[in-house]
Amino acid sequence: MKKLFILVTFLLSIWSTVVQGFSTTAKTAFVIDNTTGEVLLSKDIDRPIPPASMSKLMTLWMVFESLDEGKLAMDDTFKVSRKAWKKGGSKMFLREGESVKIEDLIKGVIIQSGNDACIVLAEGLAGTEENFAELMTIRAKEIGLTNSNFKNSTGWPDPDHKMSSSDLVTLATKIREEYPSYYSIFNDLEFTWDGISQRNRNPLLSMNLGADGLKTGYTDEAGYGLIASAKQNERRITFVITGLKSVGQRAREAKGITTWAFKKFRLRTYFKKNVTILEVPVWRGKKESVKISAADHVQLLIANDSKNDPKMHVVLKEPLIAPLEKGQKINGHLVVETTSLIKENNDKKQLFFPIIVNEDLGRGGVVNKVSTNLRNLKSNFFSLFGSNQ
Repeated sequence: MKKLFILVTFLLSIWSTVVQGFSTTAKTAFVIDNTTGEVLLSKDIDRPIPPASMSKLMTLWMVFESLDEGKLAMDDTFKVSRKAWKKGGSKMFLREGESVKIEDLIKGVIIQSGNDACIVLAEGLAGTEENFAELMTIRAKEIGLTNSNFKNSTGWPDPDHKMSSSDLVTLATKIREEYPSYYSIFNDLEFTWDGISQRNRNPLLSMNLGADGLKTGYTDEAGYGLIASAKQNERRITFVITGLKSVGQRAREAKGITTWAFKKFRLRTYFKKNVTILEVPVWRGKKESVKISAADHVQLLIANDSKNDPKMHVVLKEPLIAPLEKGQKINGHLVVETTSLIKENNDKKQLFFPIIVNEDLGRGGVVNKVSTNLRNLKSNFFSLFGSNQ
């Protein structure tokens, strides 16, 4: 690692290699790298569209919240109404009047995409499916889904039942992060109810690409869609594709996007958590500088064939004054200026990484005279050249 810091008065840009974006036939598409938050593909992501059965994720979110809050237990049962029993489309094949465990209903929704199971859950939680849809819409807004409106629990066609691709990815990510034990059900390949076995419709699960969720969708109006997530080594992606023309096209697009996202990009760690990245001046300390480090790994997603190292800088919003303790938060950041990895976007942005003190430093007996004067101590911009690779 090169430990050189210089006071400068201008910003240094990062050199990066961009790649050609994935060309998709989907009407809307959104691909993010969850590890870094990088957007890899964005196509009409904020337009509300018919989500078909992919909106069942919001039904599941409501159920998972109730379980987490202790309002439900997996062994609790709900009774199947005539409305649920009669509902068309994809089914779990529930019988009117029977009582079904919450765990089985959840599997019926996730694996079998059962409209009947959704309605049973909705009626059990809110009395009627209509009440439940209103609660879905309210809760969606509360958790940050800004372009979603629900009229039913199933994704059944309705002109006012809409979600955006960005909302679907946000919801899928929240389910995975906040309810990991329930999320694991999305990876189940098959579920049998009442002697009828049905396979999970997610085509990625059988492709050995690291996929472990989430949900397909189809109606005549919406076309074929998929919200999916996959993990390979340290990286995870989540994506949605909509408006495709067939089951086969959906499978090909999903495979292509997943393969492209993992092969075209790689995760590089420039600074590890708690490893010194720089020494900066300190006032009234036993020595004239103190080691600082990143509070977490500084990881960037880069093009797989990139050979350029980024240039970064540290910004301190106020001088450091002893005494200081190892692990103490610093009012400042490690800043990286970068552009989108995708050639079509070319958006400039800044990434901010929190920094901490990486050693204990006591106060000196007197105010130390340091090689940099007080004016320089109050300077707040330190350039990092190179990295610790």
